[in-house]
Amino acid sequence: MRSFLVVATSLLALVGCAGSPATPPSTDSPTDPGSTAPVTPVASAGGTPLATPSEAPSRGVTTITIELADGKASPNGDRVELARGEPFVLDITSDRDDEVHVHGIDREIEIGAGEHQRVELSIDTSGRYEVESHHPELLIVMLLVR
Repeated sequence: MRSFLVVATSLLALVGCAGSPATPPSTDSPTDPGSTAPVTPVASAGGTPLATPSEAPSRGVTTITIELADGKASPNGDRVELARGEPFVLDITSDRDDEVHVHGIDREIEIGAGEHQRVELSIDTSGRYEVESHHPELLIVMLLVR
């Protein structure tokens, strides 16, 4: 009886290991075919931008390009969907001194006239988060975190 249990256990172990091989992870990353601008590597949520605009983009990071010019914001009220904890980059240029504020995480990004900043952030809680400029007050994007 004991040898029967040993043989049965061995067979179960072999059958469990003989399943189909695991699929290797995909090396493809989502890309935005309309975007050709170089992406700058960024610091973590501390937000200090790095001055190397010709470097390759970070793989799998959503980039929201923001232009503040002539008293207007582009994009203007667009919705961007993100998963909880998913990193995203705010890529900001401005023709005036301004602040970009991410409501709900109370993150303010000061930007001077003629400056370009890239700030990587993530949000860990589901909800709606407004990204606005302050001078003048304009809704830039609505982040929908699920």
